[in-house]
Amino acid sequence: MNTHFIKETIMKKLILAGVLATMMSSAPVFAATATTPAQTAAATAQIQKEAADVMQVAVQGANAMRDIQLARLALFHGEPASAKKLTDDAATLLKDDSIDWKKFVKTDAKAKMIDDQYVIINATVALSEDYVATPAKESAIKSANEKLAKGDKKGAMDTLRLAGIGVMENQYLMPLNQTRKAVAQAQKMLADGKYYEANLVLKGAEDGIVVDSEMFAASN
Repeated sequence: MNTHFIKETIMKKLILAGVLATMMSSAPVFAATATTPAQTAAATAQIQKEAADVMQVAVQGANAMRDIQLARLALFHGEPASAKKLTDDAATLLKDDSIDWKKFVKTDAKAKMIDDQYVIINATVALSEDYVATPAKESAIKSANEKLAKGDKKGAMDTLRLAGIGVMENQYLMPLNQTRKAVAQAQKMLADGKYYEANLVLKGAEDGIVVDSEMFAASN
């Protein structure tokens, strides 16, 4: 078995990839250290803040979309009460203007966008498919990871580019106004016992996410 090929494949998929996907879905685990629920919540909140600072992602919007997805799952399993609670939670997050939504709005409308505020709710960064591992490139990746961990996204990208490593960034954009309206409509339908219709509306909100991709070419 070609272990070198396997190593390259893993690096392509894991290095600098999915920064928020795992951070927002689970709390950190501390081996051999007992933590209280309050400590765990505080640690999770800190991780979310650091992730948002690095990738300029609206964690609140991401959490709302997660609640929408879980509400649909609850309906699928015949748990309308849970679906109502999750939809209400999503609505609360989306209505909360205590955060500056404009900070996370994508203004470069390369994707086919409707007239709305497109908020970045997730982002992933991955190495280009033609990446071939070398000691110099692995060193550059290590340096880029360190810079990304400190919030220096531009420095990380420049480090990789100058080392001859192409990088692809995907940003997941949520139409804020459209999603707010869909969730409010789903709330009314759930209150009226129209569970099938509510599921379709929530699915529409989920399908409204736009993926905007940008390739950072390697330096020649």
